[in-house]
Amino acid sequence: MAQPLNLSRMWKDMLDLCNLKPTEHVAVLTRVGAPSSYAKNAVWAAEAAAASVTYLEVPDPSSLPPTALAAIAKSDLLIDLAFSHDQRVFKTLKDGLRVLVALEPPEILARMFPTQEDRRRCLAAKHRLGYANTMHVVSDAGTDFTVSLGDFASKCQYGFADEPGRWDQWPGAFVTTYPNDGSANGTVVLDRGDMLFPMKNYLHGQVCLTVKDGFITNIEGGLDADFLKDVFESYNDPNVYAISHLGWGLSANGRWNSLGFYDKAGTEGQDGRAFYGNFLFSTGPNTSAGGTRATPCHIDIPMRNCSVFLDNQAIVLKGEIMPDDQRVPMPTTLAAE
Repeated sequence: MAQPLNLSRMWKDMLDLCNLKPTEHVAVLTRVGAPSSYAKNAVWAAEAAAASVTYLEVPDPSSLPPTALAAIAKSDLLIDLAFSHDQRVFKTLKDGLRVLVALEPPEILARMFPTQEDRRRCLAAKHRLGYANTMHVVSDAGTDFTVSLGDFASKCQYGFADEPGRWDQWPGAFVTTYPNDGSANGTVVLDRGDMLFPMKNYLHGQVCLTVKDGFITNIEGGLDADFLKDVFESYNDPNVYAISHLGWGLSANGRWNSLGFYDKAGTEGQDGRAFYGNFLFSTGPNTSAGGTRATPCHIDIPMRNCSVFLDNQAIVLKGEIMPDDQRVPMPTTLAAE
């Protein structure tokens, strides 16, 4: 029989991973009228570990009032339960603020609870991606896609905010970077079972994307292609067709099938973005990496069964992680006597 979840203990363990110290100050951010169910647990855990805790309820997390911004700026750790996209918060990271976002339901937080081993593997992937000059992605479905790398730094999420300036999300284990502007070329074939976020849909058929000089120039397929075309066209903005961040998933506890167990309001999608061996393809902006391409449409598309090569070295082969320093150790079995 499954044991009941102990949210109080999970939050204590999470703040231990975040290196929260008795001398530090914490801000807990949630939304007016719809506060997170984690608010009490986060506040209690922070009060037990930190010097002070400020609880903030705001109407619009992505347009914070001056009082909330001032409180966050004075904090060492922001526990963001509302998923703020206020760019002023991201600028505060340069001053050493740590940010931990937590949105997923309790069973996902527990199943994908991060570890120091996740951190080690994600940092190894980030290091390898950061030194690469080219990425080449292929699949049996027909993907054959190349980009040049190096103009933008690689990043990773491993599920906790343990160092000054770190933004992370509980849970999460994946690595990403942005291609050099104009360098993406080839064909990306989205296959049955690949996922669209934020729509939180599985694709039911293939969608063929032609990519030229950094932008999607043609979309072909059935109903899923029609849907994707309509989404892009509704923005009336050519930048929605640009190739955004690219990477791969590293969470052994992430589940591709998770969307089948939740309604769309019940999950934010970290399973899909992080499941082990996915190729995470995306479209739209690159401003979060310091680029200049701003657009309100950003689509994450975790893809299955792809092979990812960095400078001709296999990193992912048909959904399997290859480098030893990124692989999840498999349990050994005793040989039959």
